[in-house]
Amino acid sequence: MSAAGFHLTPLGQSSALLEPSRSLDISRVEELIEEVVRRLQARRASLVYYDLSDLSLIDGVYYAWLNRLAVACKAINVRMVCISMQPTAAFALAGMTLLPPQFETALDLTG
Repeated sequence: MSAAGFHLTPLGQSSALLEPSRSLDISRVEELIEEVVRRLQARRASLVYYDLSDLSLIDGVYYAWLNRLAVACKAINVRMVCISMQPTAAFALAGMTLLPPQFETALDLTG
């Protein structure tokens, strides 16, 4: 289901893949976090991979969204790992972070 601007696919072994769509409206941060957390809890997930492959740039607003979602995931004991980050997004992210992000990163689903 992607009505909220994202699709959550179960991957097995208590993990899921979160794929944001172009319609993801991060200005509705509280509603989105509540919906993601609800779906993760319903699937009894302990790990969520957040697919960043369609995002060519991470700005301060999107970085704040990722951090807030990661903190909410930690609160329900779910690790959040951002995957498939494009080089331009990684460069932008590196330029704006003073502290380590609240989420982990990996090249892809295999680590």
